[in-house]
Amino acid sequence: METVQSPSTPSDNPNWQAAESTGRRELIAEAATELIAREGMRALTHRAVDTRLGLPTGSTSYYFRTRDELLAATVAHLRRHSAAHLKAEEFPAALGLHGADLEAVAGRIARYLETLMDTCPHHIKARYALALELSGREDFADSIADLPVQRSQAVELFTTLGSSDPQTLAAGFIALLEGLLFRSLLEQDGKALVPKGRRAEVFREAIASYLLGVAESDLPA
Repeated sequence: METVQSPSTPSDNPNWQAAESTGRRELIAEAATELIAREGMRALTHRAVDTRLGLPTGSTSYYFRTRDELLAATVAHLRRHSAAHLKAEEFPAALGLHGADLEAVAGRIARYLETLMDTCPHHIKARYALALELSGREDFADSIADLPVQRSQAVELFTTLGSSDPQTLAAGFIALLEGLLFRSLLEQDGKALVPKGRRAEVFREAIASYLLGVAESDLPA
């Protein structure tokens, strides 16, 4: 077990020096995310985060005393990132059942997934590693299940559409998005079956097919 101590010397990291307490917690959580994505869950220790950020030993422990606290902060960081990029209010308030409306929603979500793949694939990798590590932990079950799209957002979407079973459809929809992201991660490094330039379009087609299929079979006429 690592010794908890207050950091005694400042970091040379300018971002750390400039950040307030909340910002420093975010820097630590992002560094933890990067460590998990690059080296796996076993690499996540307080000391490893200190090293990655160029901090004195004990700095991460000063903010998050236990590994569970560090894990919770990392999951919360990923959730905030997702919520910031795909807000519930971006879904039209009153969707009709016409293809053009559903296509627009599909395009919006597809662009969100593409942005995740382009700007922070390490968030996706860390999310899968965390999901496997924490899958049996009831205290983490709800928070880790809310990535990459929060379940409440998906339920709201299908409720707005008038579905008779929005909970079930939301679960299937999130599974679809997870599958698209996971497959895209596997197909990186020039081995993709679909060229990167068409990835957003493939995302859009898959999402639109799900939404349109729901509209035809489940939603009121």
